[in-house]
Amino acid sequence: MIALSGTIIGLGAQGCKDSKNAGAYYNQGVARLEKGESDAAISDLTKAIKMRPRFAMAHFYRGRAYFRKGEHDKSLSDLTEAIELDPALAVAYGERAVIHFIRKEYDKVWENIYKQESLGLQANPGFLKALREASGRQK
Repeated sequence: MIALSGTIIGLGAQGCKDSKNAGAYYNQGVARLEKGESDAAISDLTKAIKMRPRFAMAHFYRGRAYFRKGEHDKSLSDLTEAIELDPALAVAYGERAVIHFIRKEYDKVWENIYKQESLGLQANPGFLKALREASGRQK
């Protein structure tokens, strides 16, 4: 079982044999991502998205997989799509903030942190400290 955003998602015994089940591909993709299998995760999550284009969490996790591969443009695109589909997905703002931090786009980092925190998810204190030092801003 995998706990995501307060929901428990179980991997069925049949895995992804049912090609019409976006949820099965999503579950398998998330499980593969947790095992460090980014390419396989991207493949499964892409299948889920093709079946259900408005599947915000599938976009979110595919964005994470792309991030782990260092493909920041693709990651940012998926995270942005996840937010467009579910503007209350606080964790996606935090993930975008990290990409903008890497790119030294500090104003964008702060915008994403503000939004994340306005949705009730506090930013990592160590990340905030690094952001303050790098951007020369306190808020």
